[in-house]
Amino acid sequence: MSGPPVSYLCYVLVEGPVHGSGAVLPYILDATRTRSRETALDWLRQRGRWVADRLDPDPAVSPWVTALMRMGRVPVPDAPTEIRVWCEDPGEDRAARARLDRGVPVSVVIPDGPDRYTLAICPQRARVLLVQPYFPLDAKRR
Repeated sequence: MSGPPVSYLCYVLVEGPVHGSGAVLPYILDATRTRSRETALDWLRQRGRWVADRLDPDPAVSPWVTALMRMGRVPVPDAPTEIRVWCEDPGEDRAARARLDRGVPVSVVIPDGPDRYTLAICPQRARVLLVQPYFPLDAKRR
């Protein structure tokens, strides 16, 4: 198919082991479809921050974190921090916009122990539906 994307499928997915079964299953945390590249990127960043805050509240804005608890840098990168970095990085934003303009999906996969989080936008192009003309069955057409 050719032509510019007409919509964008956006989703946040987590994959992880199911306790006691040995299976690793995906779970869609949230998904939406939008018609605008900007809306898709804004939605993905907003949902990424939402996930990061649920995993580990942002120490820069959390009211319960005191000045003594704040560190200059995180000693070991963790998933919430990496999600926040991706959401705020202007270089990542430019790269995502360029990919979406070319109709190429954008995704970031961030591991967190045995789990992994995927934030993605998939451009959707217009589909052409080929339909056979409808002719009522009658004696003349047989």
